[in-house]
Amino acid sequence: MTGTAIAAGATVMDQPDLTAIVTAVLAKAPQWIRHDLASTDATLRVRAEESLAAMIAAALGADQGATG
Repeated sequence: MTGTAIAAGATVMDQPDLTAIVTAVLAKAPQWIRHDLASTDATLRVRAEESLAAMIAAALGADQGATG
C-alpha cells in the first residue's frame, strides 16, 4: 500500500467486505441521488456525490462499530 496511512487503532477491511458494504449502500440509494449523479448540472451532481459519500461513510462506520 503506497501513500495510505491508517489511523492508530483502525482495522483494515478485506476488499470483499468493502465491496459488499458499498454495493449495499448503492442498492439502497434514493432515486434522487441516482438521477442527480447523471445530471449535467454540477451543483446537483456535487450534492448527490456528497450525499452518497456520507451514506457510504456511515455504513463503513457502522460496520466498524459492529466488528470493532
